[in-house]
Amino acid sequence: MNGLILTLVSGLFFLIGIIIYKIVKHKKELTIISMSCAMIIIIGLIVTDLIPHLIEMNNFLLVIFVVIGLLFILFIDKFIPHHHHDHHENDEHTKSHQHHLEHIGIITILALLLHNFVEGMALYSVTMENLKSGILMCIGIGLHNLPFGFQIATYDEKTSNKALIVLLVFSGLLGGLTIYLFGDISHLVEGIIIAITLGMIIHILFFELCKEVWDNINKKETIYGIIIGILLLLVINLI
Repeated sequence: MNGLILTLVSGLFFLIGIIIYKIVKHKKELTIISMSCAMIIIIGLIVTDLIPHLIEMNNFLLVIFVVIGLLFILFIDKFIPHHHHDHHENDEHTKSHQHHLEHIGIITILALLLHNFVEGMALYSVTMENLKSGILMCIGIGLHNLPFGFQIATYDEKTSNKALIVLLVFSGLLGGLTIYLFGDISHLVEGIIIAITLGMIIHILFFELCKEVWDNINKKETIYGIIIGILLLLVINLI
Protein backbone atom coordinates (compact mmCIF):
# COMPACT_ATOMS: atom_id res chain seq x y z
CA MET A 1 0.00 0.00 0.00
CA ASN A 2 2.90 2.39 0.73
CA GLY A 3 4.11 1.94 -2.83
CA LEU A 4 0.75 2.91 -4.32
CA ILE A 5 0.49 5.96 -2.04
CA LEU A 6 3.92 7.21 -3.13
CA THR A 7 3.09 6.74 -6.83
CA LEU A 8 -0.03 8.87 -6.29
CA VAL A 9 1.94 11.55 -4.40
CA SER A 10 4.53 11.78 -7.19
CA GLY A 11 1.78 12.52 -9.73
CA LEU A 12 0.13 15.09 -7.46
CA PHE A 13 3.17 17.35 -7.95
CA PHE A 14 1.80 18.10 -11.43
CA LEU A 15 -1.38 19.32 -9.76
CA ILE A 16 0.58 21.35 -7.18
CA GLY A 17 2.41 23.10 -10.01
CA ILE A 18 -0.86 23.85 -11.78
CA ILE A 19 -2.42 25.27 -8.59
CA ILE A 20 0.61 27.47 -7.90
CA TYR A 21 0.37 28.87 -11.43
CA LYS A 22 -3.34 29.57 -11.06
CA ILE A 23 -2.93 31.62 -7.86
CA VAL A 24 0.09 33.75 -8.80
CA LYS A 25 -0.49 37.18 -10.30
CA HIS A 26 2.39 37.48 -12.77
CA LYS A 27 1.34 34.67 -15.13
CA LYS A 28 3.22 36.08 -18.15
CA GLU A 29 6.53 36.02 -16.29
CA LEU A 30 5.85 32.57 -14.79
CA THR A 31 5.00 31.22 -18.25
CA ILE A 32 8.42 32.26 -19.57
CA ILE A 33 10.15 30.91 -16.47
CA SER A 34 8.30 27.59 -16.66
CA MET A 35 9.13 27.10 -20.36
CA SER A 36 12.87 27.63 -19.87
CA CYS A 37 12.85 25.60 -16.65
CA ALA A 38 11.01 22.74 -18.39
CA MET A 39 13.58 22.82 -21.21
CA ILE A 40 16.43 22.28 -18.74
CA ILE A 41 14.50 19.56 -16.88
CA ILE A 42 13.79 17.73 -20.14
CA ILE A 43 17.46 17.92 -21.14
CA GLY A 44 18.31 16.43 -17.74
CA LEU A 45 15.63 13.76 -18.17
CA ILE A 46 17.07 12.74 -21.53
CA VAL A 47 20.75 12.81 -20.53
CA THR A 48 20.63 11.44 -16.97
CA ASP A 49 17.63 9.11 -17.12
CA LEU A 50 16.24 7.92 -20.46
CA ILE A 51 19.44 7.49 -22.51
CA PRO A 52 21.44 5.80 -19.70
CA HIS A 53 18.49 3.47 -19.06
CA LEU A 54 18.39 2.41 -22.71
CA ILE A 55 22.19 1.99 -22.84
CA GLU A 56 22.03 -0.34 -19.84
CA MET A 57 19.57 -2.55 -21.71
CA ASN A 58 22.22 -3.05 -24.42
CA ASN A 59 19.69 -3.58 -27.21
CA PHE A 60 20.42 -1.56 -30.34
CA LEU A 61 17.00 -2.41 -31.79
CA LEU A 62 15.42 -0.07 -29.23
CA VAL A 63 16.70 2.82 -31.39
CA ILE A 64 13.95 1.86 -33.84
CA PHE A 65 11.35 2.57 -31.17
CA VAL A 66 12.96 5.96 -30.44
CA VAL A 67 12.33 6.81 -34.09
CA ILE A 68 8.79 5.40 -33.80
CA GLY A 69 8.16 7.69 -30.81
CA LEU A 70 9.39 10.69 -32.79
CA LEU A 71 7.26 9.76 -35.81
CA PHE A 72 4.25 9.16 -33.57
CA ILE A 73 4.42 12.71 -32.21
CA LEU A 74 4.90 14.08 -35.74
CA PHE A 75 1.77 12.16 -36.75
CA ILE A 76 -0.21 13.42 -33.75
CA ASP A 77 1.18 16.89 -34.52
CA LYS A 78 -0.89 16.96 -37.71
CA PHE A 79 -4.15 16.56 -35.80
CA ILE A 80 -3.50 19.09 -33.01
CA PRO A 81 -4.13 22.78 -33.82
CA HIS A 82 -0.74 24.43 -34.23
CA HIS A 83 -0.66 28.11 -35.08
CA HIS A 84 2.49 29.74 -36.37
CA HIS A 85 3.12 32.98 -34.56
CA ASP A 86 5.57 35.84 -34.30
CA HIS A 87 6.33 37.37 -30.93
CA HIS A 88 5.30 40.93 -30.26
CA GLU A 89 4.76 42.97 -27.11
CA ASN A 90 2.16 41.25 -24.92
CA ASP A 91 2.16 38.37 -27.38
CA GLU A 92 1.30 35.97 -24.54
CA HIS A 93 -2.17 37.49 -24.51
CA THR A 94 -2.88 36.91 -28.20
CA LYS A 95 -4.99 34.01 -29.41
CA SER A 96 -2.35 32.71 -31.81
CA HIS A 97 0.23 32.40 -29.08
CA GLN A 98 -2.25 30.75 -26.72
CA HIS A 99 -3.07 28.17 -29.39
CA HIS A 100 0.64 27.49 -29.77
CA LEU A 101 0.97 26.91 -26.01
CA GLU A 102 -2.02 24.55 -26.08
CA HIS A 103 -0.33 22.59 -28.85
CA ILE A 104 2.86 22.18 -26.85
CA GLY A 105 0.80 21.24 -23.82
CA ILE A 106 -1.06 18.37 -25.45
CA ILE A 107 2.00 16.68 -26.92
CA THR A 108 3.93 17.26 -23.69
CA ILE A 109 1.19 15.55 -21.69
CA LEU A 110 1.13 12.60 -24.13
CA ALA A 111 4.87 12.04 -23.70
CA LEU A 112 4.79 12.53 -19.93
CA LEU A 113 1.93 10.04 -19.63
CA LEU A 114 4.13 7.25 -20.94
CA HIS A 115 7.16 8.35 -18.96
CA ASN A 116 5.33 8.66 -15.64
CA PHE A 117 3.58 5.34 -16.17
CA VAL A 118 7.00 3.67 -16.32
CA GLU A 119 8.27 5.76 -13.39
CA GLY A 120 5.24 4.67 -11.37
CA MET A 121 6.15 1.03 -11.97
CA ALA A 122 9.75 1.67 -10.93
CA LEU A 123 8.73 3.69 -7.85
CA TYR A 124 6.35 0.98 -6.67
CA SER A 125 9.00 -1.72 -7.12
CA VAL A 126 11.65 0.28 -5.25
CA THR A 127 9.25 1.07 -2.39
CA MET A 128 8.40 -2.60 -1.95
CA GLU A 129 12.11 -3.31 -1.50
CA ASN A 130 12.93 -0.34 0.74
CA LEU A 131 10.47 2.30 1.97
CA LYS A 132 13.15 4.95 2.60
CA SER A 133 14.50 4.59 -0.94
CA GLY A 134 10.94 4.83 -2.26
CA ILE A 135 10.31 8.08 -0.35
CA LEU A 136 13.52 9.64 -1.68
CA MET A 137 12.66 8.53 -5.21
CA CYS A 138 9.14 9.98 -4.82
CA ILE A 139 10.60 13.36 -3.80
CA GLY A 140 12.95 13.32 -6.78
CA ILE A 141 10.13 12.51 -9.20
CA GLY A 142 7.92 15.16 -7.57
CA LEU A 143 10.53 17.90 -7.94
CA HIS A 144 10.95 16.81 -11.54
CA ASN A 145 7.17 17.01 -12.19
CA LEU A 146 6.61 20.39 -10.49
CA PRO A 147 7.88 22.68 -13.30
CA PHE A 148 5.86 20.68 -15.82
CA GLY A 149 2.81 21.54 -13.73
CA PHE A 150 3.64 25.23 -14.25
CA GLN A 151 4.04 24.64 -17.97
CA ILE A 152 0.83 22.64 -18.39
CA ALA A 153 -1.15 25.33 -16.51
CA THR A 154 -0.36 27.89 -19.21
CA TYR A 155 -2.71 26.14 -21.64
CA ASP A 156 -6.33 26.97 -22.19
CA GLU A 157 -8.73 25.06 -19.92
CA LYS A 158 -10.57 22.84 -22.36
CA THR A 159 -12.46 19.74 -21.33
CA SER A 160 -10.19 17.47 -23.36
CA ASN A 161 -7.12 19.00 -21.76
CA LYS A 162 -8.61 18.58 -18.30
CA ALA A 163 -9.16 14.89 -18.98
CA LEU A 164 -5.55 14.50 -20.13
CA ILE A 165 -4.29 16.35 -17.05
CA VAL A 166 -6.29 14.09 -14.73
CA LEU A 167 -4.88 11.05 -16.52
CA LEU A 168 -1.37 12.50 -16.23
CA VAL A 169 -1.73 13.11 -12.47
CA PHE A 170 -2.77 9.49 -11.97
CA SER A 171 -0.36 7.97 -14.52
CA GLY A 172 2.23 7.11 -11.86
CA LEU A 173 -0.44 5.40 -9.77
CA LEU A 174 -1.59 3.45 -12.82
CA GLY A 175 1.99 2.26 -13.30
CA GLY A 176 2.16 1.16 -9.68
CA LEU A 177 -1.19 -0.62 -9.97
CA THR A 178 0.09 -2.48 -13.04
CA ILE A 179 2.95 -3.99 -11.01
CA TYR A 180 0.64 -4.60 -8.04
CA LEU A 181 -1.90 -6.50 -10.16
CA PHE A 182 0.21 -8.24 -12.79
CA GLY A 183 3.78 -8.27 -11.46
CA ASP A 184 6.90 -6.94 -13.17
CA ILE A 185 6.80 -6.41 -16.94
CA SER A 186 9.63 -7.74 -19.09
CA HIS A 187 12.76 -5.63 -19.60
CA LEU A 188 12.06 -5.60 -23.34
CA VAL A 189 8.58 -4.11 -22.93
CA GLU A 190 9.95 -1.56 -20.44
CA GLY A 191 12.71 -0.66 -22.89
CA ILE A 192 10.24 -0.21 -25.74
CA ILE A 193 8.08 2.15 -23.65
CA ILE A 194 11.12 4.17 -22.57
CA ALA A 195 12.45 4.32 -26.15
CA ILE A 196 9.11 5.58 -27.51
CA THR A 197 8.98 8.13 -24.69
CA LEU A 198 12.49 9.33 -25.55
CA GLY A 199 11.52 9.90 -29.18
CA MET A 200 8.44 11.87 -28.14
CA ILE A 201 10.39 14.01 -25.67
CA ILE A 202 13.14 14.75 -28.21
CA HIS A 203 10.45 16.24 -30.45
CA ILE A 204 9.09 18.36 -27.60
CA LEU A 205 12.57 19.64 -26.72
CA PHE A 206 13.87 20.59 -30.17
CA PHE A 207 10.69 21.46 -32.08
CA GLU A 208 8.66 23.16 -29.35
CA LEU A 209 10.37 24.25 -26.11
CA CYS A 210 13.65 25.42 -27.66
CA LYS A 211 11.67 27.70 -30.00
CA GLU A 212 9.78 29.25 -27.10
CA VAL A 213 12.93 29.77 -25.06
CA TRP A 214 14.83 31.25 -28.01
CA ASP A 215 12.04 33.74 -28.71
CA ASN A 216 12.37 34.99 -25.11
CA ILE A 217 16.12 34.57 -24.76
CA ASN A 218 16.73 38.24 -23.94
CA LYS A 219 14.25 38.33 -21.07
CA LYS A 220 15.45 37.99 -17.48
CA GLU A 221 12.67 35.49 -16.76
CA THR A 222 14.28 33.08 -19.23
CA ILE A 223 17.56 33.25 -17.32
CA TYR A 224 15.72 32.73 -14.03
CA GLY A 225 13.98 29.65 -15.46
CA ILE A 226 17.25 28.17 -16.71
CA ILE A 227 18.89 28.72 -13.32
CA ILE A 228 15.91 27.19 -11.48
CA GLY A 229 15.97 24.21 -13.83
CA ILE A 230 19.68 23.64 -13.20
CA LEU A 231 19.18 23.90 -9.42
CA LEU A 232 16.27 21.44 -9.56
CA LEU A 233 18.40 18.97 -11.51
CA LEU A 234 21.18 19.28 -8.93
CA VAL A 235 18.72 18.67 -6.08
CA ILE A 236 17.16 15.68 -7.85
CA ASN A 237 20.55 14.07 -8.51
CA LEU A 238 21.70 14.66 -4.92
CA ILE A 239 18.62 12.98 -3.41
